[in-house]
Amino acid sequence: MNTDNYFSKRVTLTAKGLAIILMLFHHLFYDAAGFVDRYAVSSAPLSWPLLNDLSFYGKICVSIFVFLTGYGMAVNLGRRDTLQRQQYTLSRFLKLECGFVFVYLLTLLSSVLQPSRFAAYFAEGRAKGLLLILIDGLGLANFFGTQTYNGTWWYMSFAIFLIFLMPIAVKLHEQFGFCMVAVAALITDFGIDGSRAFSIYLFSLSLGIWAAQSHAAGRIRRRCESTSRRWLYLLASLLGFLLFSAIRIKWGFYPWTAGMICLCLSSFLFILIDLLGVRLRLMEVLGKYSMTIFLTHTLIYNHYFTRYIYAPKNWFLILLLLTAVSLAVAAAIEALRKLVRWDSLPIWHLWG
Repeated sequence: MNTDNYFSKRVTLTAKGLAIILMLFHHLFYDAAGFVDRYAVSSAPLSWPLLNDLSFYGKICVSIFVFLTGYGMAVNLGRRDTLQRQQYTLSRFLKLECGFVFVYLLTLLSSVLQPSRFAAYFAEGRAKGLLLILIDGLGLANFFGTQTYNGTWWYMSFAIFLIFLMPIAVKLHEQFGFCMVAVAALITDFGIDGSRAFSIYLFSLSLGIWAAQSHAAGRIRRRCESTSRRWLYLLASLLGFLLFSAIRIKWGFYPWTAGMICLCLSSFLFILIDLLGVRLRLMEVLGKYSMTIFLTHTLIYNHYFTRYIYAPKNWFLILLLLTAVSLAVAAAIEALRKLVRWDSLPIWHLWG
């Protein structure tokens, strides 16, 4: 595989880091209006309407993760035959479960801070409660519509669905090329429920697959041999990102603008990091711990320590505090996971 045709892991980590910041911003100030009022949060120096619009925009984080899933898995599946693709898919699924189950078990231990959340599993009896724990512990609660300890974990069911969808999606893109991107862009017009994650994020996923299969990064690299051309393409990517972001904030068109924002953002980061050599190390660190931060941040700001997180009053300081605390908690969890050699358990390597 010619690595020059793809963007580096540093680009992926940086994009994940930015997505995590957007996720925290979105959850703190859009999905948590009650907390904003209760703790008298200040929007200074922004106005509340602007902060509200920007925090809603933060939901683009989901599309970024979906785009990166499509891109990364398309790269890895593209160099494998059919049997190897099946093995890789199962291995990817087990890797996802490995991280989630560990955090889930720690979450159950932390339920002593708020026992009512754990007790909710057993509202209809002990046997059903144990079944609900098993379903939630595998990340499938949203898929079955059952009780979950943490509503943010809805994405786990979708992520698992995407993993098993990818071999089919990659095959279709190999057969029909950019036509599949066009189909994905129009999928909501075919009568599919627009409230479902599949139809909302399919275009972003498809663009990620197309970007990998068309060697978009390699094409940009070959066209940017001079420094001046790199800066020109960087500016074009930034303008594209700002344009589609403005359209999204002003008029919506969410599935379509989300995909184009992800494409422009990935191009911008590729040129900035891989071609111009700029490193955004804090974003890389956040990207490294992004999954654990995603799994635990709601427990911190929403379940257990809400008044401490919102104590600074100013929105920027609140965001900074939750980012720092979530990163510290994620680093501690990953250190513990490494210490107990959790990833070495045979169950996570059945198809390694």
